This record gives sequence, structure tokens and C-alpha cells, in this order.
Amino acid sequence: MAALRDVTRYRQLAIMTTAGVCLLTVAGGIVRLTGSGLGCDDWPNCNSQRFVDVSSGHTAIEQINRLLSGVIGIPTLLLAIAAFRVRPRVSGLRWPAVGVLVSVLANGVVGGIAVRTDLHPALVQSHFLLAMVSIAFGMIAVHRSSPGASQSSHSSPATSWRGRPGQLAAALTALTAAALVTGTIVTGTGPHAGEQDVRRFGFDISNVARMHSATVLIALAVAGLLAWTIRDGADSTAGVRVALSGWIFVGLLQAAVGYTQYFNGVPELLVGIHIALATGLWVMTIRLLLATVETPIPQHKTKIVQPAVTRA
Repeated sequence: MAALRDVTRYRQLAIMTTAGVCLLTVAGGIVRLTGSGLGCDDWPNCNSQRFVDVSSGHTAIEQINRLLSGVIGIPTLLLAIAAFRVRPRVSGLRWPAVGVLVSVLANGVVGGIAVRTDLHPALVQSHFLLAMVSIAFGMIAVHRSSPGASQSSHSSPATSWRGRPGQLAAALTALTAAALVTGTIVTGTGPHAGEQDVRRFGFDISNVARMHSATVLIALAVAGLLAWTIRDGADSTAGVRVALSGWIFVGLLQAAVGYTQYFNGVPELLVGIHIALATGLWVMTIRLLLATVETPIPQHKTKIVQPAVTRA
């Protein structure tokens, strides 16, 4: 029972951490879209005079984002501690928790360097992509601490799909990651830099937008192929079908918003929605991958046979 409580606590912290990083990612987008990226032009102090400054709208927005980062760091640290306190030890809980902590700390450093280098686009890009790494670790931690996974880790390994569904899910994950990378290149080339006069990538916006669009369309095609592959699957693929349905819905919505914002001059509101959907799509991607390649083997209860009693 103590082990079950430890894993439950670990799972709660993993959910809080993952949700917090998702929220922080969207908040970072708001900072950039409002031109508040250099509202605090120093780090860890807001500026050379104050550690905390909310004297203007831009400084307040950036300051709130920094304070939110500190708040989210609390469950992240507690998750790493909880991973080492589970007794008896449950396989697969420690490394994703440590991964979340390390990537979140690294992102704080990258964010500080980005501010000190006047929001260099490569550093702003890395800031977003590191958040995606943190979310991936967090999703793994949530999945590994789910009741089925935690139970199976004591007695039997997870089922690995080495066939076509697993290959397609892995390809879809890689393509979604590529779409995120190309999307940040579009962002680093476009008008929403976080501040008016900071450096941008010197690419042609039309070319990088087409490159990003191509990766999204290929990812959607692979998702459709995966859906066709598992259309007549057994009950064991029910979780995969649910996860894939969610991915396709968010993916199509994200593509629609992307095209709409591009042909309407990338208004801030649509760009913000696009960032939020990109974060949600990555959550769906990791969920789908884990549902495909780490489906726990069902646990079968062993029937206990009582020995026959011989009458004297």
C-alpha cells in the first residue's frame, strides 16, 4: 500500500509538472507576441535596478512569466525527489523525472542567455524546443506511473509493437518534431520576435513557411496511414485509436489555423492559438507513441487451487 501511495503521489506531481510546462510554453508565446521579451533586460534580475519590476506593461508581462517559471519549478523538483522515494523501487520512474528537472533547469539558463543576447532567434527557438523536451519527459513520467504500467513493471514487461503500427507511430513522432522545428524557424524569420528591433533569421519567409507546411502535410498523411493500418485492430489497440483520433483532430485544427494566420498577415491572436495548439499536438504525439509502443501486458490472476483434504 505504501508503494501504491508513493506512485500515486509521483503521478500527481508528473501531471502537475507537465501541465505547468505546457502553460509556461503558452505564456512564453504571450510574452513574445506582446513585444515584452525584453521587458526585463537582465537575468536573473529584471533589470539593473530591481530584481522584480512591474512598473510598465511589458515588464509586468515578462516578470509574471518569470515568476510562473519559478512556481512550476517546485513540482518539477518534488517529482525528481518522489522518483527516488518510491519503495519498493518501480522500474522506469526515475529517468523521466530527472529528465524533466534537467531540461527545465537548462531552459531557465537558455532563457537567461537569450535575454542577455537580445533575443537571438536561435536561442528563442531553443527555448521553445527545450520545453517540448520537458513535456515529452513529463508525459513519459505520467504514462509510467499509470495504474496499468506501474502494476506491469513489477511482474511483466511492456509489449513492444515492432510491426508497422509501431514504425508509423515513430515516424509520426519524428515528423511532428520536424514540424515543430520548422515552425520555430518560421517564427524566427517572421515579425513576432518578442521585441521590435531584435535580430531575425535571414530566410525568405515564404520558403520557410512552405517547408513547414510540407512537414505538417506529410505528418498528417502518415497519421492517416496509421489510422488505416489499425482500423480493424483488436481490443488491445483501442487506446491507440483514441490517441490517434485526438492527434488527427488537433493536427487538422492546427493546420487550418496555420494557413489562416499566414494568409491574414499572422495576427497575434491566431499566432497565440497556433502556439497553444502546437503544444497540445506535441502532448498528443507523445501520448500516441507511448500508447503504441508501451502497451502494458494485461495481468492475469492466477487461480489458487486448494489442496484436497483426505478424510480419515
